[in-house]
Amino acid sequence: MNKNLLRKIDLLSPPHREIINQYKRQEVFRCTHETHLHFNSAVSVHHILKVKKCYPQGCIYFKWKCKKLNKGAPCPKKYKHVGRTCFNCRYFYDIKVIKRPEVILPLKEFEQFKKDFKAFENWLKSHQGRLVEFSGMINSVKPRYSLKMTSRKSYVFFEGFLLNFLESSINATPFRDFIYVPISSRMQARFQFAKGDSVSLSGYFTVNNGSIVLQKVRGIEILERGDTCFWTESRARVAQRTGSILKYQSEKCFSCDKGILLHIRSDDAQRKGSGRRMFCLEGVEDPQFCCYSLQRNLMSHECAVDNEPDCAPIST
Repeated sequence: MNKNLLRKIDLLSPPHREIINQYKRQEVFRCTHETHLHFNSAVSVHHILKVKKCYPQGCIYFKWKCKKLNKGAPCPKKYKHVGRTCFNCRYFYDIKVIKRPEVILPLKEFEQFKKDFKAFENWLKSHQGRLVEFSGMINSVKPRYSLKMTSRKSYVFFEGFLLNFLESSINATPFRDFIYVPISSRMQARFQFAKGDSVSLSGYFTVNNGSIVLQKVRGIEILERGDTCFWTESRARVAQRTGSILKYQSEKCFSCDKGILLHIRSDDAQRKGSGRRMFCLEGVEDPQFCCYSLQRNLMSHECAVDNEPDCAPIST
């Protein structure tokens, strides 16, 4: 049978064994650590079991306190906050805090999760670093930026585009979760990827911070076209200048088509290659005052939502 026909059948046929990303599940654990308050204390399995490795023993941290500042008295050194320079001060003390993640699944479901998690990790190991056959429908296309942080200033760099898939197939196995495919600006200009496009390709299977990413894609074929609007490099560079870096990550920004996670590249050796910040393509500085989602619901056409005069139509 023709290889292209096989790919189309693979994309459209009913699933025989679905896989989800067990790392990204957020209904398994709950953690009341202060850093998770913006997400209603919801944390991913990957964060608990792979990054912090804090289940079941919990994680330990120390809260820095000052006997003077606690009472509203001025600091002898005129500091406003407790920091590392306060360690030798006689008014400084710290409090040991232990936070243990809580399992929020019922016992029976949690036992099933542990079996599914082990099977998922075995599946990952069997694919890691290998060239795989992939097909799916594009869920979103967004510019790909990174944040360069120096001691004086921060810079947002344009690094191409990122395709996002929610329903796809990897080596004929249905995958019902997010998969990411980074592409160059030249590749986007050539194929004009847009939301709703059904595509097939080959790429190297990798796992990055709990997310499945296909690198160095090749053999790309457009099986069916979706939306008529697509991102161009010129639009991406305009958004690079007019967008804004948010002070914190809001849950609603993750599901918004105008929210992008910036990977931090810092001169500080302790922070280099770690951490992420949320970037808003609309230029909104505080998610509390964002009305984009309301505007999007009122609009029926995506191009009207984008409100971009240079929204490029797909050429035929």
